[in-house]
Amino acid sequence: MSDATPTTAPPPAPVTGGRVELTAAQTQVLAAQRAAPANAAYNVGQYIELTGPLDTGALEEAVRHTLAEAPSLHFRLIEDGGRLWQEPVPAGHDRAVGGGLPRLDTSGAGDPTAAAVELVREQLACPPRLDLQLGPEEGPGHAVPSLTGAVLVRVGPERHLLFQYFHHLAVDGYGVALLTHRIAEVYTALRRGTPPSGSPFAPVGALVAAEREYTGSARYAADRAHWAARCAGAPPACSFARGPGAGSAPPSDTALRHTVLLDRHAAAAVHRAAGTARTTWAETVTAALAVQLHRETGTEDAVLAMYAMARTAPGTLRVPGMAVNILPLRLPLTGRDTFAGVLARTAGEFASLRAHQRFRGEELARDLWPGRDGARLPGPLLNLRPFDTELDFAGTPGHVVTLASGPVDDLSVSAVRYADGRLRLDFDANPALYDEGTLTGLARRHADLLGRLCAEPERRLGEFALLDAAGVAAAVAQVPPPGPAGGPASPGACAGEAGGLPPLPSAHRLRETGAPVDRLHDSVLLQVPPGLSAGRLRRALARLADTHGALRLRLHRVDGVWAQEILPSATAPAVVDPDTLRRVAVRGHEIPEPAALIAAEARSAAHTLEPERGAVLRAVWFDAGPSEPGRLLLVAHRLSVDEESWPVLAHRLAALYAAPGDGREAPRTAPEPADGGLRAYAAGLVAAAQSPELVAELPYWRQLLGASAADTGVVPPVPRLHPAAPGTAGGGPCPETVTEIACPGPGIAPRRVDGAVLAALALAAAGEPRLRGDGSGAGLLVAVELPDPDRPAGAVGALTRVCPVRVDPAGAGAGPDDAAERASAALAAVPGGGRGHELLRHLNPQTAPVLARAPGAIVRYRRPRSGGEWSGAPGWTRAPGDERRALREALAGSAPPVTGPLEVTARTGPGGLVLHWRWAEGLFTAAEARELAFRVTATVRTLTGH
Repeated sequence: MSDATPTTAPPPAPVTGGRVELTAAQTQVLAAQRAAPANAAYNVGQYIELTGPLDTGALEEAVRHTLAEAPSLHFRLIEDGGRLWQEPVPAGHDRAVGGGLPRLDTSGAGDPTAAAVELVREQLACPPRLDLQLGPEEGPGHAVPSLTGAVLVRVGPERHLLFQYFHHLAVDGYGVALLTHRIAEVYTALRRGTPPSGSPFAPVGALVAAEREYTGSARYAADRAHWAARCAGAPPACSFARGPGAGSAPPSDTALRHTVLLDRHAAAAVHRAAGTARTTWAETVTAALAVQLHRETGTEDAVLAMYAMARTAPGTLRVPGMAVNILPLRLPLTGRDTFAGVLARTAGEFASLRAHQRFRGEELARDLWPGRDGARLPGPLLNLRPFDTELDFAGTPGHVVTLASGPVDDLSVSAVRYADGRLRLDFDANPALYDEGTLTGLARRHADLLGRLCAEPERRLGEFALLDAAGVAAAVAQVPPPGPAGGPASPGACAGEAGGLPPLPSAHRLRETGAPVDRLHDSVLLQVPPGLSAGRLRRALARLADTHGALRLRLHRVDGVWAQEILPSATAPAVVDPDTLRRVAVRGHEIPEPAALIAAEARSAAHTLEPERGAVLRAVWFDAGPSEPGRLLLVAHRLSVDEESWPVLAHRLAALYAAPGDGREAPRTAPEPADGGLRAYAAGLVAAAQSPELVAELPYWRQLLGASAADTGVVPPVPRLHPAAPGTAGGGPCPETVTEIACPGPGIAPRRVDGAVLAALALAAAGEPRLRGDGSGAGLLVAVELPDPDRPAGAVGALTRVCPVRVDPAGAGAGPDDAAERASAALAAVPGGGRGHELLRHLNPQTAPVLARAPGAIVRYRRPRSGGEWSGAPGWTRAPGDERRALREALAGSAPPVTGPLEVTARTGPGGLVLHWRWAEGLFTAAEARELAFRVTATVRTLTGH
């Protein structure tokens, strides 16, 4: 769309009103900011995710127009006679309106959204200069600092983030919602060629006048009496962090955050419970938090603090200013209560709070909780936001995401309902009282308890145990720091981990293929003991997914931009969906006679994978009866597992199934992996990508890939691999070829295999231009995927590493042995085993654009780790080889697409070497592909002595 600024209505008239007092809420904010001038806790912000066509000129005008017509946003502070006043300034006379809409572009970063958020968080971390805000105008050119601002960031094709930031001295959450809706309304009018309607906003004086009238009224006295009676004998402050009697830490401007997103299924249960009790989803979430406080701390008088708009006087709902209030919500609870009863009392408390919401909470704090002078009310703080999160920008949808909503002195829980019914809960915690592991555990327990309370509202509270009790709490209490030397922590078993997951390098590889990925999967076929129990097997699978976050992975995609999260166990399909396991009776059949049945069930299971819903695991149990071994097929999405994950999962599943029926696990014969968790591992990768040691590798990779091309931005052409249908490689006349090299004695050493295969490929490429295409140096550039020597034992996930290696066979006269030696030397010369390339390529926003412009390897070589322990209990092992081969042939095409001329996978074993060849569509005929595979295999046979 055009960036030209469209014709618009005349700008709003300058503000001419006189000075007025501060509102009570502004007075509170100003006092706190003056007491801690360097604290940025009162900076708040959000972004609007805009997906679709966008006229950036019209958006800039809409932002300017909206900020200009809101008089309450533009003022200077005047101190006169010991009293503070706010004096409006003309529109454009502060820096919010006159400077235009800054524009940035992070689309080249490995994670464009995260890079954009990081840039804006720097703005949120800057407290206002109150010394410049105070005092009279110094001259015609003087402009007071702005307490509001916006920036537009492009994060992808037709995808933008409109960031807005404010200081609480100017506006509260309700006021931000007014401004956001007005920007969308003005933008829509401009795009449709109609002038915007007149300003809907009222001046801040309306709030001040309403407060002045209220404080001298009988209503004020009645409200004061109500709260004095309601809070009589109020208990001491109670905190999840330290229990009854705990105080709060100073408000933090660097709060920790953990987000729980209840999908439609989980949210529907909340809505059903609310409907049955004739309450709202907000009251239901509040009641569950009170129950959790009661169950975790032992308090029988749960006190929560809650935001109230405090706008009941006429005209005040039109003011985008600062008026928000914080009031207590008190719920006595015992173990004999039911959740249905708690819901009814919560609804009554909401009605009472709304009826008396104008009495200031800070006055209550001073009167009822001595020692909290100037501080907010005690208890976890609830921010229930009934504002719309979905907006319409002239047909382009906008989705609102909150970044920061104010100071956090203990725990703040924000809740919002999406238009499709989903619920988002943001748990923000003061890092002086909580760490990430504690916060994660708290949020996870809340999601689980909320679901179980809604499912059994008539059950007594004392009968609800917290999720996995002390064992789970201990498992998530600490998230270990990154591994040694800034490396990633181990992504081992970390029960209950949930939250955002930075896309791993394997996810970036899938994303860059541009091909459909919904049904890309890997599978394993196990032989299992006869007479298994379906219920017990289903519980073992649920516990397996609960233990390994990779099996609760959810993919979010917006216009080519990917984000991931690990779902809480309370909502993850692999844990709660009974369709995760399907039982198929095969009694009376001779396995592998029903091989066709197994292949059909595998395809059906793969078809039900939905990574965007978090459904990434499916299992099919082929029950052969009480006397014959059955088969268990496990199918998982390629984002969640790699080949090295399967032995770990099979061993763990067998142990979980063998556990006693009371839920305790059977004794283990081997130590469990370190409890780093997948999120800690990913965070370690992101940190390592910024390390000086890896950044120092950048010249090596640029030279290897062709530095001159990367510097100039001119990339030599690469053959178009999918002329008919991009992303469908592997579907041509010869999708796969298998060649084998038998070993009469011991198997071939893996390192010898690597050198031999790479050398044979390089020798073949010397006379085959279709295997080349990078044109940036001598030899053949190969994308090599080898077992990661640093991969922790017991790790589960798509954790493989790929790096480019240039293999030069040393000219036309070179012999095979010399070529193999040079290939082995090229592998040995790769710094750090190749770990750094993909981290710099995908996870470092500074180095990513440099390596993205460089030519890439177009031939791919893979060698998964051979062997591995598959037996976890008697009777649990891999199915026979002929069954596995038949299944692999039936599921051809389930792997990621071939992005170059060919991909060869080498699997070694005691019997020899098996090479699996996959070919690009349209580059080779079936005969040419087979001939080349046999020719390269013959060279490998020569080089390995077989």
